[in-house]
Amino acid sequence: MSPLWHELRFRRDHRWTPPHMSAYLDSDLSAWARTRVERHTAECRDCRGTLDDLRHMLALLHSAPPFTDVPAIAGAVLARLHEPADR
Repeated sequence: MSPLWHELRFRRDHRWTPPHMSAYLDSDLSAWARTRVERHTAECRDCRGTLDDLRHMLALLHSAPPFTDVPAIAGAVLARLHEPADR
């Protein structure tokens, strides 16, 4: 592949990859699209870092305790909203 073609493909994939990262992590991409994300993130440090950050965020979200008392949380938030501002 010529250097020019490689540069053009890199730039095109650099625009295409970030909006598709979530679908990639959810395994919602075709094999061709998965390969495109993997190829680009293998050579692009910025996109690889973004993908790693998304993976880390998802791991944190999956490890968070479930919300079991939503009405109590909502009530506490509403109570704080109605407190005087000079506290």
